Amino acid sequence: MNDIEKTIDALNKKGFKAVIATDANDAVSYVISVIGHDDTVGMGGSMTLFETGIVDSLLKRGNTIYSGELADRCGQDKNEVRHKAMTADVYLTSTNALTLDGDLINIDGTGNRASAMFYGPNKVIFVAGKNKLTANPHTAVVRIKKVACPQNARRLGLSTPCATENRCTDCDSDQRMCNVTVRIQRPTRGKEMHVVLIDGEFGY
Repeated sequence: MNDIEKTIDALNKKGFKAVIATDANDAVSYVISVIGHDDTVGMGGSMTLFETGIVDSLLKRGNTIYSGELADRCGQDKNEVRHKAMTADVYLTSTNALTLDGDLINIDGTGNRASAMFYGPNKVIFVAGKNKLTANPHTAVVRIKKVACPQNARRLGLSTPCATENRCTDCDSDQRMCNVTVRIQRPTRGKEMHVVLIDGEFGY
């Protein structure tokens, strides 16, 4: 059993609805199949969702998406959109890291994305590439701070040490991205949580 299969097996034993996607198209097909035509979709900041074509596919189909990323592009109020995302029919996001034992580890600056994962829409869909796999929660946090945070900080135009020096200094910056750390070990009560693990590298 390889790492992807091991992780999927662990997730399903914990109560997640976890599947392997062979490529981006496979991931898009699955996500589209579990989101209704009329469902509203809240979305966390995620390069994976754009890189795979999931966002474009949902927009083309006509789903309403509440996304801070899209709000910036359309000149909408980002905070208002974030609140709407919390009450959407479905929440769609990636995860910063995924352990082989089936834990989803995420670090947030504002906390809206992390909180929507476990206390928001009743259906949550996580989409991640195999590059997000880590051995355990400790290595997951290390990966996030060494790999994900610097790239995301630069993408967002921040001036934190992780962006400018490519290293975490546990900074006191007002722009700090590491204010909330969440470890999801099982679906929370009343939640239907899907995990799509792609056999390819996507996002940070």
